[in-house]
Amino acid sequence: MSLNKQIIVIISFLLMITPYALGHVMGGNLQNFQYNAELVPVAPIVDGYLDDPVWEKAIPGKIEQDLTTGERLPESSDFTGSFAAVWRNGFLYVAIKLIDDQIETRQKKLLRQDHLIIYLDPHHSGEKDDLYRFEIPIQNGTGVLKSPLTRVEWGNDGQTCELSFRLDNIARKRNAVGFAIAYNDVDNGQLRRKIAWAPDGYTEEHEYIPDLVFTARIEPTKQQKLIQWGRIKSLY
Repeated sequence: MSLNKQIIVIISFLLMITPYALGHVMGGNLQNFQYNAELVPVAPIVDGYLDDPVWEKAIPGKIEQDLTTGERLPESSDFTGSFAAVWRNGFLYVAIKLIDDQIETRQKKLLRQDHLIIYLDPHHSGEKDDLYRFEIPIQNGTGVLKSPLTRVEWGNDGQTCELSFRLDNIARKRNAVGFAIAYNDVDNGQLRRKIAWAPDGYTEEHEYIPDLVFTARIEPTKQQKLIQWGRIKSLY
């Protein structure tokens, strides 16, 4: 292959991968900022109460990035938030824990209430898309159920929440979707700040969202190992 053809091939390859590369959000260590959702042996019950065993082992992601200033939210008793995610049989399950000193739910308009904003892009385009934007008012999941979101349940007076998304064969080991979660903190009917799970420096102006990667580390049970060994022996 001539030098000119080699250059053309390289340029074409870079043009093909550039949109995909731009779809990732980078963290401070120059690595892809992502959340790893682990495969679990038993799916959690979506009831708003985080008492399922899977949530004890799931690694939390902190909701602490101020989307206005681009800085980390200082620790205070005013607000703390975190989430975790696991998957099983084509469903993604998300648990959310919030502590807000003043939960606003009395206003009629959503913009004047405390609420969650979640993006879940099953096609992994990397960009925010209103088609996959979910606005979820505190203590109320009515009116927000659109595909692939299938259920929203609140517990503990709006301090905990569980959601489920039906993704079918998209939820499989090593696959990824776009995922972002933020909390609009409203006090006395006025938006005070927007807080998200995101890397330092990330603001609302960013068009790209982080990744959620499906991982699996489940060890087979003794019975499963015996079945596997029996299958191996039957080959000989």
